[in-house]
Amino acid sequence: MTPHQRRQLLPVIMLCALIGPVCEVRADTDQGVQPGEFTLDNGLKLLLVERHEQPSFIGGLVFDVGSCNDPAGVSGIAHMFEHMLFKGSHVIGTTDYEAERRLIEQQDELRAKMNAEMNRMRLIKRRGGITDVLDPDEWTPEYKSMKEQYDTLLEAQRAYMKDNELSQIYSANGGAMLNAGTSEDMTIYFVQLPSNKLELFFWMESDRLLAPVMREFYVERENVREERRLRTESTPTGRFDEAFDALFWQSHPYGRPVLGWASEVESITRDDVREFFKVHYAPNNATLVMVGDFDSDKVIELAERYFGRVPRGETEPPPVITEEPKPIAERRFYAEAETNPRVRIRYHGVAIAHEDEAALDVLAELLSGKSGRLYKRLVTVEDAAIGRPGASNTSRKYAGFLQISATVKEGRTPEEVEQFVLDEIDKLREGEISDHELQKVKNQVLASSIRRLKSNPGLMFQLAIYDTWYHWSYINEAPKRMLEVTADDVRRVAATYLDPKTRTVAIYLTKEEAATEEDPELAAVLALQPPERHAQIKAMITQLKKTNDASKLQQQLQMMEPALTSGQMPEDRKPLLEYAVKVIRARVAELESANKESE
Repeated sequence: MTPHQRRQLLPVIMLCALIGPVCEVRADTDQGVQPGEFTLDNGLKLLLVERHEQPSFIGGLVFDVGSCNDPAGVSGIAHMFEHMLFKGSHVIGTTDYEAERRLIEQQDELRAKMNAEMNRMRLIKRRGGITDVLDPDEWTPEYKSMKEQYDTLLEAQRAYMKDNELSQIYSANGGAMLNAGTSEDMTIYFVQLPSNKLELFFWMESDRLLAPVMREFYVERENVREERRLRTESTPTGRFDEAFDALFWQSHPYGRPVLGWASEVESITRDDVREFFKVHYAPNNATLVMVGDFDSDKVIELAERYFGRVPRGETEPPPVITEEPKPIAERRFYAEAETNPRVRIRYHGVAIAHEDEAALDVLAELLSGKSGRLYKRLVTVEDAAIGRPGASNTSRKYAGFLQISATVKEGRTPEEVEQFVLDEIDKLREGEISDHELQKVKNQVLASSIRRLKSNPGLMFQLAIYDTWYHWSYINEAPKRMLEVTADDVRRVAATYLDPKTRTVAIYLTKEEAATEEDPELAAVLALQPPERHAQIKAMITQLKKTNDASKLQQQLQMMEPALTSGQMPEDRKPLLEYAVKVIRARVAELESANKESE
């Protein structure tokens, strides 16, 4: 699979993540999750869960590094490096590494001169002579000349490259789901393979760490800019959401986008990434999580043989020490966007495993869902909102937040809806919370947590996240903590964290010219989803409609269609899956028709 195909397939994978697991296997959830744990001499940690129902396994190599670890001035470098580990090594991806290496060194020497000229263009921009240093039409003659020289060197290097060899090897050996992801707090690389390809997995993944080559680095940097345009700049609210995050997080590095600020991404060099790799991609900063059909003793043997070759890092990663100060006044954000009017209210919360996290989770659930307080008040009683207004508590590694979102019905104002929401918050602080209401939301959260652990990929991701942010045992601890939450706990955290002086409010108004542009069928689907997911879903649907690989789309249909008749799909998620399947079928038909016409 090419990098372009990986980026095309990623929206489908993300969509499946939003919908939930579609292929489930038996899990002994009553006993809790108890992975085998082992640490190599170089610091690499292994978490192993044997499940022998199917002859396959999924492996995820997770690194304790994300965008919050980006050094000052080079935001986006963690995400940038994620792309680099698909480029191969001294062995994979090349026909003659030594010849290729000499060309890479020449490229770096030329790029150093280009960076100096880029800095000169930035100075010209500050004086008003250039409006956009990233616009090729505004480049200086010197920069254009060096860019032509670089392109020549790149073409010479490509004569020695074996494009996408890593993906091709995995695919030829039955691999699936090969991908990666970077978030604020972690980076993960994962693939699913047949059980008899265990040693291949260990050789391939350790080789990526032992001798990575930053091939086509500056080409990939341009691809990151394109990814930013797709995921942020081209979505209805992408740029506004990014600005809202920056407003909410005034000091903490969570306020910087995972993709990085465009001006800083343009300045990242191959040397920057190499130094970042030495510190953050050492085995002592990583965990290998495996779930599926394997023998743990054999896995440990292979891990020592292959990953044991990778030396421990010489420098420990620096800690994240910046803390968000408590806001001293309410912050408000207004924007006109190509979306329905909506309200978003966000409060600072707590980090994962904080003693108040469980109570905040329950508080959010009391407000959410079709039987939640917000739906009853905003939709049923006031007829002021559409879809499913709701709340979510997000507790990350270093900090967290509780967010409430609602989409405004035509004829009502965001300010009206905001006031209704604040009224319901006041009732949580001071009013009655019945035992029945409390137990209902606890049951819902417990059921959801169990569903996520039934599939091998779902369990692998949960182990990776919990262990990177806190400890894997939180999979078992979190439900127990939630069951102990009382009504008094909910009222207490409401009074403590939902302080009017500390909230940040975003109000989106609809651009008049965009009011009638949305697909009515998609609008109906979005009405059932939380407003904060609308932009992401729209971007993924748009990308599906642009995908040109019919075979990959067919593979996704084979995975998604059985879920519609399985009886396991929650009713509130089924319309999104049905719409996605319809879009994929239509796109496949278009591609097949075009192929027939060209024959």
